[in-house]
This record gives sequence, C-alpha cells and structure tokens, in this order.
Amino acid sequence: MRLLTLVFLALAMLTSCTSDKDPFGKMNDFDQGPMLENLANNLIVPSYLGLRDQTKSLKEAIAAYRSAPTVETLTAAREALKFARLAWQQCSPYQFGPSESNGLSGILNIYPVDTLKINRNVQNGADDLTTLANADARGFQTLGYLLYRPGLSDEELISATLAPDRLYADQVALLMEEASSTVYNEWVPEGGNYIGTFTSEDAYGVNVGSSVGKLINAMNLDFERNTRDGKIGIPVGIRSLGQPIPHACEAYYAGYSVELFKASIAAYYTLYKGAEDVGLDDYLQAIEATTTQNEDLSVRIDTQFKALIEAGNMLEDPLPAQIANDQVTVQAVFAEMQRLAVLFKTDMASSLGVVITYQDNDGD
Repeated sequence: MRLLTLVFLALAMLTSCTSDKDPFGKMNDFDQGPMLENLANNLIVPSYLGLRDQTKSLKEAIAAYRSAPTVETLTAAREALKFARLAWQQCSPYQFGPSESNGLSGILNIYPVDTLKINRNVQNGADDLTTLANADARGFQTLGYLLYRPGLSDEELISATLAPDRLYADQVALLMEEASSTVYNEWVPEGGNYIGTFTSEDAYGVNVGSSVGKLINAMNLDFERNTRDGKIGIPVGIRSLGQPIPHACEAYYAGYSVELFKASIAAYYTLYKGAEDVGLDDYLQAIEATTTQNEDLSVRIDTQFKALIEAGNMLEDPLPAQIANDQVTVQAVFAEMQRLAVLFKTDMASSLGVVITYQDNDGD
C-alpha cells in the first residue's frame, strides 16, 4: 500500500512539472482564433485587395502606354509598376493557400529575368506566358526591363520601332492582373472563402495542415529565400563567394530596390506584431517562449527587427551602386537578416511546435 501511495505521488509531481514547464501545454492554452482572424481580416485579405487593385491599375497604365506612347503615358506606367511592386511586398509573406496553388510569386516576382528570352518573346511572340519556361520572362522585373530599357532615352522608348515591347508588356501585365485577382477572389467569403478555412477551428493547432503551421512555414521560406537572399544576399555576393551580382537586385532596371526592401521588412514586422492587434508576438508571450539563452523570445525578435531596420536605413538606392562602392554596409544588413532568420526558424518555430517542412539548401 505504501508503495502504491509513493507511485501516485510521483505521478502527481510529474504531471505538475509537465503542466508548469512544458511549452506545448501552454501553447495549447493559447486561443489562436483572435490572432488568425486579425491576420486574415486586417492584414492578409486587405493586402491581396491592394495587390489586385494595383495590378489592375498597372494593366490599365500599360494599355494606355501601348495605345498612345508618350513620355507622359510611359511615366504613368512606371509609376503604376512601382505602386504594384510596393503592394506585392505586403503579400509576399503569405504565399500559402490560394497564392501557393496559383503560383502567384512565380508569375509576379521572379528575378533576375532572362533578357535574351524576353527579347526573343518580344520579337517572336510568346505562345503561353503561364508556362514554367517563361517564368523568368514575365512579372515585375520584365516590365521594369521593358519600361526602363538600358541605354535608351524616353524618346527612344516611345518610338514606333519599340511597339513590340509595348505589346509584350501588355500581355505580361494582363497575366499579372488575372493572377492577382484570382488569388484575392479565392480568399474572400463571396469567392472561394479561404478566409473561412484559415480561421476555422478545424485549422487550429500547429501541425503541417494547420493555419499556424502553413503561416510559419510560408513566412520562413519567403524571408529566407526571397527577402534575405533574393533582395540582399545574392546581389551582394553572399552566395557567390563574395562576388557581387548586381543585376540580381529586385528592381535593377527601375532603381528602387532599397525602397522595396524596406517595405518588405515593414510588412514582416507588421505581421509579427499583428499590426495593432493580436500577433505572433502575443502568441510567444502567452506561452512564455524563450531563446536558447533563456531570453524572452518575443522581446528578442522585436529587438532584432529594430536592429535590422536600423541597418537597412544605411542602404541607398540604387542598390547596385552601393554594392559596388560600399559592399560592407550591405553585407552588414544581410548579417542582421540572418540573425532574424535564425530566431524565426529555430527559436520561434520550435517554441510553437511547428515543423519546418521545406528544404533548406544553404546550411542555416
């Protein structure tokens, strides 16, 4: 009898310790509903609405430029391209669900582009811009190339000889607007209602199919590959043994890569904070998540965001020129991004119990 009593006491102590110290127990006490509803209603869907509207304006501006090529319509098309690119930065962290199934990122923002392929398509016509073979001959960077052709003045760009350029730009812009509209329509209740799926109680949890699981994987993948590497690491030469690749900058032809970079980091910070409502920071606070050094993880990530923003403020457009003249400053921005990537992928994901499912090929 005495032995049985001791066993019960031991089990009771073990249960108590698990309840007090097991992060997964605390994680399961967090109500994901308000956070998912806030992110969906106040960040994700409005971002895709903005992208839909800006790509529509871009399509219309390109069509006006094609039908009446003047310096004024060229300038308007360039401005519409920039606004659409800025709108994309708000959507970039959310490449799951409708965005993933429709390949939105591959249609809008593959760079660097293949200018030889673009020129060939301009001259011969492109049978189908939706094919994978044309992935590097469409999207924002392709329009940038066609609207800012290196070595040509604005007067030369609007000449009759470049009418095929304008026709191809028109086709590219139409595809981009259609893809953006499709994704937005699949999110909203009156369309595919993916917002209902995303916020449903059936999607709570942290497994691979859960909304949090999809969100954390998507934001990590986009931050590592498209933001850290795509916007900074590859252009500055981190992935090429220190040899810069300036033409790999996001807005190489338009010249405002840094502006897009800053908009992207701001979008990530807004996602993390949940804007003015419940965000991932609140989730981490609720489960008392800590770093491997036993720091408050929510505070540590916030501090790292601020360090990255401060480092990013040292960048100037055009980014290729700064890479050529001040490579160290650009490399320092990459270093701050790498620190944030580790906090996202290692500390935050493990604290939430989310398994990272995509393959990482750079050893981070």
